[in-house]
Amino acid sequence: MSQAILERHLKQGTPRPLYLFYGEEEFLMERALARLEAGLAARLGEAPAKVVASAQDTGLEEFLAQARHATLFGPGQLLILRRADAYPERVVQAALPPYLEHPAPRAWVVLLAPALKTREVERHPVWSRLKKSEAALGFRRLREEELHQWLAREAQDRGKHLSLATAQALVAVVGDNLAELTQELEKLVLYAGAEPRLTPAMVQQLASHSRTFTIFALVDALGEADPRLRLSALDQLLELGEPAAKILTMLARQVRLLLIARELGEAPPPELAARLGVPPSIAQNIRRQAARFSPAALRRHLWLLHQADRHLKTSSGNPRLWLEWALVQMGPG
Repeated sequence: MSQAILERHLKQGTPRPLYLFYGEEEFLMERALARLEAGLAARLGEAPAKVVASAQDTGLEEFLAQARHATLFGPGQLLILRRADAYPERVVQAALPPYLEHPAPRAWVVLLAPALKTREVERHPVWSRLKKSEAALGFRRLREEELHQWLAREAQDRGKHLSLATAQALVAVVGDNLAELTQELEKLVLYAGAEPRLTPAMVQQLASHSRTFTIFALVDALGEADPRLRLSALDQLLELGEPAAKILTMLARQVRLLLIARELGEAPPPELAARLGVPPSIAQNIRRQAARFSPAALRRHLWLLHQADRHLKTSSGNPRLWLEWALVQMGPG
């Protein structure tokens, strides 16, 4: 919806002098920011000068003052302020209303606030004013059915048809991270070649080259008695270029999710998905994996990973050896 509003503003030639982009889906936020920049460049004949700052390094009044110091030549400025949600309310109320009354000519300001929630925007005296004028655009995390629709549109933009079954398979393999889904979709499109339809079989054929799928396979191998299966999955991740420290972090996260799922027992699927913070289909896969372990075994796995992490940070040996040391001891139970 927010992307559609922005597209309408650009099409009508009415981009707002100041936008608030908020919400936890930063991938969509960054994409909208790139679209605004491209739209302004198309309208003006050349790209505006870009100024990027962070709320941690500059005051809000100081940042807005830069908008009034436009260059003498050129089409104007696009000023981007990251982490605007870090400012106290008193700072926002002091600086923004005067600027909104008299915005700088030839300047477009974008405040990025990933920590802001919709209800906070609607209750805020300044943010709500922006929302009423279609200048506060929210980018929340997509629900599972929205994720499938989004993937279908992304595939269509690339000249491919992606069915619901294929979208579900892709999310099951990759997860709900939009940046990673986009990367895997690009691979899938290249793999399909001239074939107009993307199929679940294609997803599975490419799955072994997906970092997300391989970490899931590594967790799956924890449920097998043979440690060679775990070491084989580790080999695949290392061959894909994943650093040992990152593999350890991903593995620890997955084990924590398994422990939460195990402790929730037979909780309804919507509750399970909400507690895990993943789409329902992925939550069901995690529940399936969790059933192969006792809570005590999962806690021991976390302890082993903690020990491996400590050794990775304090020793000068080969990081792979500490991962292997932990994985050999981690098994079903």
